[in-house]
Amino acid sequence: MNRATAILAIIAFLVSGCASKPFYPKSQYPPDPWVKGYADPNDCIGGEKLAAVDFALPEYPRKAFRTGRQGWVILRLDVDANGTTHNVRIERALPAGLFERASKRAARNWQFAPPATPLDNCRVLVRYQLGGVSLGG
Repeated sequence: MNRATAILAIIAFLVSGCASKPFYPKSQYPPDPWVKGYADPNDCIGGEKLAAVDFALPEYPRKAFRTGRQGWVILRLDVDANGTTHNVRIERALPAGLFERASKRAARNWQFAPPATPLDNCRVLVRYQLGGVSLGG
C-alpha cells in the first residue's frame, strides 16, 4: 500500500466514526397530553389558527439522542399582526429539562402568515420520538 492510499484509508476510517449513529430508544415515549382538554376556549391551539411561512422544527438534542430519550414539550407563544412569534414559553415538558431549550430556540424563529388579529397563548405540542421531531395537536 502506498502512502497516498494509506492516508485515504485513515481519513475514511476517521470520517466513518463521525457518521450519525442510529437512534435506539431507551425510554418509553410518554403519552401525548390532551392539549385541548385544559385549554381556555379563547386560546389558540396549534395549527387551527396558524399558517406557517417559515417553520423549522427543532433539532433533536444530542444528549437525548445519545441516551435514547423521548418526550414532548408544550409551547405557548404569541403571534403578532406580522406573523412573528413573541413571548415563547414552556407550559409543560416530559421529561423535564431535556427538550425545552431546543423547542424554545426553534419557536423563536418561526414565522406565520399574518393573522386577522394578533394571537395570544397559542399552544403547540412538539414531539421528540424515535430520534425525530414532529408536531402534534
